[in-house]
Amino acid sequence: MRLSLLLYFFICFIFNSLVLTAQNVSIQFQSITFEDGISDSRINHVMQDKEGFLWFATRLGIDRYNGQTMKTYQFLQEKQAEINTMLQSQKGHIIVATTKGLYFLNIENDRFELLKSQNAELDTHLDTNIHSIIQLKDGRFLCSSATGTIFSLSLEESKTEYHIFNFDKGSNNNYASALFQDVNGVIWMGTSQGALWFYNESEFVPSGFSKFNNTTYINEITADADGNLWIATNGNGLFNFNADLEQAKHYKKTNNNHSETINNNMVLSLYADKNDNIWIGTDGGGLNLYKKAKSKFHHFQSDGYNEFSISDNAILDISPGEDNVIWTGTVHGGVSYFKNNISLYNIPPSKLGMDHKDKQDSRILEAKNGEFWLTAGRNGLRRFNPKTGKTTIFKDDPSDKNDLSGNNILSLYEDSLGRIWIGTLYGGLNILNPKTNQFLKAENWSGLKAIFAIEKDGKGNIWVGSNSGITVYDTQLNILNTYSVNSNIGLSSNVITCLYKDVKDDMWAGTATGLNVFKQDKFTSYLPIKEDKTSLSGSRILSIAEDDDLSILVGTYGYGLNRYVRSSDNFIRIGKDNGLEATFIRGIFLDDEKNIWCSTNLGLSKISPEGIVQNFDGHDGIEPFNNNKAEFGRDGYIYMAGTFGITYFKAKELKNNYSKNPNVFFTSISLINENGIEQVPFENHLKTNRLTLPQDNVVFNIGFATSNYWDPEKIIFAYKLEGLHEQWQTVGSQQTLYFSNLDPGDYTLKVKAINNAGNESSHIASLKITAMPSFWEKIWVKILMFLFFIATVIGFLKWRISAIKRQKLELELRVNQKTKLVEEQNKKIYKNNLDLLNAEKANQELKRKQLENELNFKTDELTNRTLREIHKNNLLDKIKNDISKVAKRNEDSERLKSIVNLIDDTLNLDKDWDDFYNLFQQVQPAFISNLKKMCPNITDRDVKLCALIRLNFSSQHIATLFGISESSIKVARHRLRKKLKIEENQSFQEFFESLRPKTAT
Repeated sequence: MRLSLLLYFFICFIFNSLVLTAQNVSIQFQSITFEDGISDSRINHVMQDKEGFLWFATRLGIDRYNGQTMKTYQFLQEKQAEINTMLQSQKGHIIVATTKGLYFLNIENDRFELLKSQNAELDTHLDTNIHSIIQLKDGRFLCSSATGTIFSLSLEESKTEYHIFNFDKGSNNNYASALFQDVNGVIWMGTSQGALWFYNESEFVPSGFSKFNNTTYINEITADADGNLWIATNGNGLFNFNADLEQAKHYKKTNNNHSETINNNMVLSLYADKNDNIWIGTDGGGLNLYKKAKSKFHHFQSDGYNEFSISDNAILDISPGEDNVIWTGTVHGGVSYFKNNISLYNIPPSKLGMDHKDKQDSRILEAKNGEFWLTAGRNGLRRFNPKTGKTTIFKDDPSDKNDLSGNNILSLYEDSLGRIWIGTLYGGLNILNPKTNQFLKAENWSGLKAIFAIEKDGKGNIWVGSNSGITVYDTQLNILNTYSVNSNIGLSSNVITCLYKDVKDDMWAGTATGLNVFKQDKFTSYLPIKEDKTSLSGSRILSIAEDDDLSILVGTYGYGLNRYVRSSDNFIRIGKDNGLEATFIRGIFLDDEKNIWCSTNLGLSKISPEGIVQNFDGHDGIEPFNNNKAEFGRDGYIYMAGTFGITYFKAKELKNNYSKNPNVFFTSISLINENGIEQVPFENHLKTNRLTLPQDNVVFNIGFATSNYWDPEKIIFAYKLEGLHEQWQTVGSQQTLYFSNLDPGDYTLKVKAINNAGNESSHIASLKITAMPSFWEKIWVKILMFLFFIATVIGFLKWRISAIKRQKLELELRVNQKTKLVEEQNKKIYKNNLDLLNAEKANQELKRKQLENELNFKTDELTNRTLREIHKNNLLDKIKNDISKVAKRNEDSERLKSIVNLIDDTLNLDKDWDDFYNLFQQVQPAFISNLKKMCPNITDRDVKLCALIRLNFSSQHIATLFGISESSIKVARHRLRKKLKIEENQSFQEFFESLRPKTAT
């Protein structure tokens, strides 16, 4: 019984795995079209040369592409010929097989020319329809013409040798349509009549393939790692032929299981990669892939709704390129190419009942029974059974109240009873029992809107987050609690965007305005603080998870990832400085190896336990997450859903598709001089790896590119011009360098590429540059000029010395003469100056005497006037005394007293003082102003007293002038001394002398 049970589970596991792996491989294609400059949308052949250039064979000629510019070589128009195929030889020569002969690229003049020889018989074969050409291991070229002739060429520098291979069945109707040499050196030939021949020492003989009765044109032959031949026919499908056993397996389109065979019988091209995958180009079925390890076919066809699909369903050529890129030439879509790094698998939307009309992304949930539940944009819910491939569609029928109650689904959750909880935008909360496909009604299910989050707490209750807060349900679908801002328990917002239960059974709630954690029946909120970098980086929370160290990971809307550290109760921000390019973190989970995976607006980001970040985007097959997130399922798979269906991969198998070691090559050189801009022919520097700058060159620029055509925008460049720079100079994504006015000499320009992982390419483009000197900068010219300069200097010195001697003698004679003349003139000048000085002195003395006399006169006048005043005052005083005595005896005393008062008034009149001041100012012009500057609070009476003292009037005279006693004058003088701060040992006259302005001597 136990053995049977184990066998049952083993068979179920194998079956489940087979169903998953039987789905389509997911590949991201890119295209090169007319917008990039190709001359024709029909590409017969694609080739990437050793330098990294791309060559496209079209009906109009050859296009050469460097990732920036396209150059077209149109050399067949006059002959009305077309290109069949082309190759690059072991020595780097580009050879083209056309319907009108064999052409090669003449690198001297950058032009394709018809191959000619000195042998007339060989020229006859060369001037035909060369249908196929390959290079053999010995270096010879094997060619087949449409006339049935097969010949080899040995292209040497001096001569062209050839050999005609015996093919007795060859004719215009039976010619070699495909040539191939296997690893053992055996040459195989497929014919236009469907036969397979091989070369046996001296001739082509039929192989055992003839017993399979193929009569259909053979387009191409290749071999897998086991040595089996794969043969593409023009309508009879694909053959896998074992030549040793003479066994073949025939693959043709059927109406049964498409994973068992090809999807189109017109097989135009083949390529066997190093992983033993067979790539098959069809005419109408797109690109087919046969994975030998799984014995399954995968098909890739053009999809107008998918920008990353192959550009056309008719594949003329499949060619390998550098850095694991595969190139395909199509009939109508130009060039399509992709990274041969198969790690993604896809369940197409057609199997899920989804279309391309609604671009809204999908949520996906892997249930415990292995079924997938996913939202279909705004078009309901899908249930996909990977074992049976069956899809069940759930949509809202307005007339049915028991079905899904809203087509726009925002969240999914599976509870412990296997029920699927479905949160919608407007339709409320839906709960589906998968066993009965019946929808259950929870309490207040229709009152909840915009349900973004559903999570189970530590007690088994279900928390539902909507735009009205949190509603907690028990297993019986009854409401236990509701939490909102109005509950006053600390919730920061009613808009709940995500929920998470940590290992401690604490419930975390992300909202539109911050992060909340529910502990002990209340919420603690964390909000961003502008000046605090240890706070939350953004307020709108999109996702929450827990790291292996129990820290909480928080994804924000536009502000990157945060790590909440419990021990320090703060946040560490993880963003661009740490390598995380995206800012919208819509989902977070940990895989089995403890790597953190973030669903972002740019794709997926993986953070290792060591903190190393890897970003996966459209170049890696990962679409941006606009309103959804990836989910980590069973067996280490990561699932994503959207209009592309379900894409899934093993977490440990996803690798970056960025270019690992791109080659760098030069693309163009332009010289700028006085005549304008001159383009250097492409091959002139490519062949010799040397550039010679002419002597009149002023500025030149050099363009370069890399062999990475997958994500060239993520490559940065650095260069070093040896001879000028010692260190590498980083120029970012710039692909042109400009140099000007280089000094004559030899330089070496080196350019390297650095990919988006920071790894430097080991391939460094190198170009030797010689800057030619101008005529005047040439060495022999410089030597001659130097010698001429020395001779000129010596001659000049000798001439100068002789001239100096002559000038010295003449100068001495002139100096003597001039000296005598100057001495005589000096004597005359001295005498004249002396006379002038004496006259001036006499004049000054006269003026001084005049001023002195004038001063003395005015002083005398002032003194006399003052004395007269004194005399007048004395006289008036005597008259006053006499009248006073008479008045005492006279009866008319009142009249006499009035006369006395008049005399007193006369003694106090200021008119005489005004005249005194005017005259005093003439004698002592600055005395009064200087006195007032020194003592601003001095009174007019004090000024009068100072003026009289300055004129040396006695105290008696001053008392008479003032009409007071002499003792009062002494008191007034004492007070004046204190007011003017005159020292005790200093007289008034000494003090007044100090007030006089000092004159220059």
